[in-house]
Amino acid sequence: MKAKQSLIIGILFLAGFDLKAETLSFSEVWQKISASSPAQQGAKLKTESVDAGLSRAQLHWLPRIYLDARTYRTNDPGNAFLGLLEQRKVENADFSPDSLNHPDDQLFTRGAIGLDLALYEGGMKDAQVEMYKRLSTSEKLAATQIEIDQYAGSGLAYGSIVSIQKQKQKLSELNNEMTKLMKGYQLGQKSNPVGYSGLLGMKSLANRISGLIEQLEAQEKSYYAALKEMGVQDLNWSPTAIEVKNFVDQYFAEKSENVAIQSYKSQAQLQQALANLEASKMEKARYLPRVGAFAESSIFNGSRDTSNAYTAGLYLQWSLLDPSDFGKYKEATLGAQAARKFTEASVQQENAVREGLSENDKALRSNLTRLEESDKLLSEQTKVSSQLFKNGSINALQFVEILNRRTDLIMQQSEAEIGLLKVASERIQKAKFEIPSVAIGGGQK
Repeated sequence: MKAKQSLIIGILFLAGFDLKAETLSFSEVWQKISASSPAQQGAKLKTESVDAGLSRAQLHWLPRIYLDARTYRTNDPGNAFLGLLEQRKVENADFSPDSLNHPDDQLFTRGAIGLDLALYEGGMKDAQVEMYKRLSTSEKLAATQIEIDQYAGSGLAYGSIVSIQKQKQKLSELNNEMTKLMKGYQLGQKSNPVGYSGLLGMKSLANRISGLIEQLEAQEKSYYAALKEMGVQDLNWSPTAIEVKNFVDQYFAEKSENVAIQSYKSQAQLQQALANLEASKMEKARYLPRVGAFAESSIFNGSRDTSNAYTAGLYLQWSLLDPSDFGKYKEATLGAQAARKFTEASVQQENAVREGLSENDKALRSNLTRLEESDKLLSEQTKVSSQLFKNGSINALQFVEILNRRTDLIMQQSEAEIGLLKVASERIQKAKFEIPSVAIGGGQK
């Protein structure tokens, strides 16, 4: 019997242990998101695609080698006579009008291998290589920006959950205090207007606190859902308790040398503009000559014999007049210049936004410091007022007013902390941010 009881107790203990929320540090959350992000994987594949194009373009100096083979039957006068020449077996009888005009069906087979080596192409291929280099750099920068954007979004969600749970705990403690007060309140009869008014104030505040807790819980669920969509599939987990300012300083800290450097997005746009400039050089090459060397060796078989031949030489190709090429270089050049100017405008706007975010960050930090000081003062005032209320020095309405101010302060702290997280997450997206090692290698649990 005792063994069965012990077994049941053990099962219940394990069940309770399993239901306990797992604590995940932000570094663990970020690693889960980074490992399963389709956006990051897609950016990586796109970068690899451009790199493959670069590798192909860099082989432009190699010759084009080709193989040509064909077998055909013909009674066409021209092809039939040329087939005899290819065999090097033309006879006197082949020049008779009847043989020339009405040759018999003949079966021919020809095979050839050749190469074409471009010696000069007006700089088109060199410009293409440079274009791919710029595009490769642009895609790598864009991939990094995607990673930073997701890091900022996940940090915002994680830090907001930390802040909400802390403020929710404060409100719950305040709600419990209100419940105890209402249970022990003896002056709430309607015959006592002052006392009854105090009871109504308590109930009103209790309802307000309950509503605020539900509001925070809804926000908390939305942030959990956002992290789940990003890749955190764990169930029943909670974040590590950490002050929001410490969280921002630990995970959103920028290196001083990178603060004034443009974001990866702006750098990617600049590289794209430079790639457009290289593309305009490719258009310019259309107006220049193309010089190359070629060689071909062939074997020809017919009914009379099999023979070999070769051809080798140089060629010059130059498009002297092609209406479809008119204005292409100018069009491409103007497009590249426009892209460069748009990039400069984007950088200016980004710098202005970054300056504004920096000022907002300072203001929010200062405000949070004042709110923390006020929270300590109000907590102390609440304790003192509680004693005064119990010994009758202040009435219920006066005490409720103090608790109302405490409730307002708690919500102000929540708004300020989440505001700081939003500013910090947006700020790192507008600068050359490097994900700190603590987020990659693991943080404190």
